[in-house]
Amino acid sequence: MTLAADGFVLVPKLLSDAECGQVAQALDACAAPGVGSRRLLQEDWCAALARRVMVHPEIGKALPARARAIQCTFFEKSAARNWLVPIHQDLSIPVAGRVDHPALSGWSEKEGAWFVQPPDAVLAQLLAVRIHVDPCSPEDGPLRIVPASHRLGRVDPERAVQLGRAQGVTVPARRGDALLMRPLALHASSKACGTSRRRVLHFVFGPAQLPHGLVW
Repeated sequence: MTLAADGFVLVPKLLSDAECGQVAQALDACAAPGVGSRRLLQEDWCAALARRVMVHPEIGKALPARARAIQCTFFEKSAARNWLVPIHQDLSIPVAGRVDHPALSGWSEKEGAWFVQPPDAVLAQLLAVRIHVDPCSPEDGPLRIVPASHRLGRVDPERAVQLGRAQGVTVPARRGDALLMRPLALHASSKACGTSRRRVLHFVFGPAQLPHGLVW
């Protein structure tokens, strides 16, 4: 698997076991409600981790020039917080405020922040980095991704389901591994069927500047 060809790749041991333990302690101190939070970059420790992630050789070469961290979402899946995600593409980005432009659509507000669906040319520059704070076995509800689907543009829901059933591959990970993924790659996750705890930090990195008057 390669990021360019398949839209995702697993980078082993981005963080050590000890570093994952430190992240877990920081997450416990944040006490994020529900299954997670989209606003973790406001935390100093998370912003520092984002800067470190960006300079990793495997990640840095996949980023646009003058890239910046734009979001970090925390996900937790466990016996007490068990959930599934239908197959989809990540089409929305967080921005500072609403802008009226015909190229922009799907405006929404989540956790006090504006989100919008920008043109595909913007989405193609984004890189998601999912750091596994805990091991994620096939029983822990790992992502299922359709290889090369990031090249298809926006896929309608019916075709997305068909592609997921026919071509989707499950991506388990060890503690500290990082899954790099293009947001336009079709992906889903099932409920966990075990009793373990699966925590993930989902970073999104993008270009320094946006078109159409948008501001991060």
